[in-house]
Amino acid sequence: MRTPGHVHEGEGDILLAGDTLLAGHGFRSDQGVAAELTDLFGLPVLSLRLVDPRFYHLDTALCVLDADTAMYYPAAFDDAGRAALADRFTELIEAKDEDAEVLGLNAVSDGRHVVLPAQATSLAAQLRERGFEPVGVDMSELLKGGGGPKCCTLELR
Repeated sequence: MRTPGHVHEGEGDILLAGDTLLAGHGFRSDQGVAAELTDLFGLPVLSLRLVDPRFYHLDTALCVLDADTAMYYPAAFDDAGRAALADRFTELIEAKDEDAEVLGLNAVSDGRHVVLPAQATSLAAQLRERGFEPVGVDMSELLKGGGGPKCCTLELR
């Protein structure tokens, strides 16, 4: 049994991008979690600091679409985080304020289809332009509690 040395709030602060774990910290998880994740999973971890309290988990500010593409809200990250994401992904789709505010990035992608809040219309249009198939779902009730499509998933790996 392992006893964690740092606070990690849950899967909302971890995303898998190819063979790299992306770990959010700043509001609900500690930065030191990155080293613990490396030890636990044996994968490289890219630590990303969240700076806007409206985006309290990594999965509210970033969605990995495939191994090379992600969509994100730049203002949710510090300068180092934005630079790290630009280095990690060959393509980054930037969410507009109105899409980020309806948790349009709390989405799920299978590499082609992207389930996201129906209210994130501009983001859906950007996805369509890049060959993805957005699947809009009315998340207005769950949004009141601070969630979106990704919050409704249980990922099994």
